[in-house]
Amino acid sequence: MKAILLPATLAASLLAGPVFAADVAPMAQVQTTGVPAAFRQAVHLRGTIGDDGVQVTIRPKVPADEGVEGEYFFFGQSLQILLAGEIEGDILLLEESQDGTHISGQWDGTIAGDRVTGEWMSADGEVTKPFALQIVPATGAAASAGTRTPQ
Repeated sequence: MKAILLPATLAASLLAGPVFAADVAPMAQVQTTGVPAAFRQAVHLRGTIGDDGVQVTIRPKVPADEGVEGEYFFFGQSLQILLAGEIEGDILLLEESQDGTHISGQWDGTIAGDRVTGEWMSADGEVTKPFALQIVPATGAAASAGTRTPQ
């Protein structure tokens, strides 16, 4: 996979702080051309990288034509790993950073309905693992209001 973002750009976009409902542009103003409907707002996914369970959150950047951002964690661990990249059609391309500055891995995936499958690769290319994620259906008032729920 080609580099999507320079490390400095990744750090700047990921360290800008959390996104709250008041910070997100109304859907009518968000450009979503080429992005599957399920990913035009914040979405939570659960699944595996290799044999390890993960939970992933992906949301459009503001403005949305700047791509997507988010974070993920391995179940049983407290480290939040930052994500940034793009979705075009059914292709998901993400870079991750454990420290907010250096790229620690890449995600190359395909979206099919409410599932994303593909390959995770370490930054040095030495380790690759398959990943499989499933969208977690939104529930409650927060889902209908379009706000993020605390994790």
